[in-house]
Amino acid sequence: MEETRSREFVTAKIDWLQIVFHGWEIEEVLTTALQIDLACFLIENGRVKHKPYDICYTYGSIKVFTEETPKTGNLECYLVLSGEGCTVYERLLQAMGLTWRNFFQRLFRYFDGFFEVKRLDVALDDRNEQPYFTVKQLIAKTEKKQFYSRNRKPDVFQSTAIGNKKSFTLYIGRRKSDVMFRIYDKDLETAKQKHCAVEEIGSWKRLEIELKRQVAHSMAKVIAFDERSLEELIRGVVKDELTFYTDDTWEKVWRPWERYLGNIQPLHLSRVYEVTGLTNTQDWLIHGGGLAGIKAFRFLAEYEALGHLEQLDNLVAETKYTRSLAKKIADHLIDIGREELIELVYDQTKKENLEKKSNETSS
Repeated sequence: MEETRSREFVTAKIDWLQIVFHGWEIEEVLTTALQIDLACFLIENGRVKHKPYDICYTYGSIKVFTEETPKTGNLECYLVLSGEGCTVYERLLQAMGLTWRNFFQRLFRYFDGFFEVKRLDVALDDRNEQPYFTVKQLIAKTEKKQFYSRNRKPDVFQSTAIGNKKSFTLYIGRRKSDVMFRIYDKDLETAKQKHCAVEEIGSWKRLEIELKRQVAHSMAKVIAFDERSLEELIRGVVKDELTFYTDDTWEKVWRPWERYLGNIQPLHLSRVYEVTGLTNTQDWLIHGGGLAGIKAFRFLAEYEALGHLEQLDNLVAETKYTRSLAKKIADHLIDIGREELIELVYDQTKKENLEKKSNETSS
């Protein structure tokens, strides 16, 4: 059966895009960035949650939000392309003889430093009649812990598609993180939307990567300037971020997964933080007053004005990490590839009172 599978039937797609442009008038964004005449857009009221935008320029599913009269003096335009919006814009690019690579190249050449890609979803569609894998197979792999994805956790969503057939979506990673995988039965989803038989759609398994913040921006730059095809680039990212194995020893890559990705080099996308735990702790230190408190103690120590207070450096040296903080540090070290430091972190972590824990559990 495996001879019937071909990478020719695995295609790539950009399926979601959000970009913020800083300091540019809406006309410049529409005509220079998108290369669409201003007259093509319908202007209407439009808002985005937690954003100051109050007006939206729409062209079909293509939407650009901005402020009619910026109240802060910081002019912003916010491009939002949903899955349908990406499809519409890709057709416009093709009509102009252009590609997504040309689009992103234009952004980095004309707007570099004044735009941020906030979210970029890329997808691989397996339309082989005999797919490389089924969603159920991958779910079974995650349940048996036969996968690795930088400490990301799996989750499964199930819904009724056509008749008694169940549609499954496998999530790997958290929605708020910089990288999340979504693998699902696109054939069942499409059949339900079109109210037709699955056989009319044909086998269709989709793997999506939802990229956010710096990772999304990095991917956009790779698409712009790397000579490889979009499909090759996405496979490279998948190979770097997610692997399924034959068993839970993680020694041998699962053969269907290996064939799905093929002989492709892993593509590592630069990022600041994948795990948000320590980022939240950092935010608390900055905004919650922790750093100001440290500065106060050091000021008093410098001028020998501690009085009955203790030396901060002595307190720090004696302090042990809580178990929750140690976990955040370990997650961060795994994410940046410095696992060799985890043992040192655990050596400086508080040891739980097992007797107390046992009593709490039994009570």
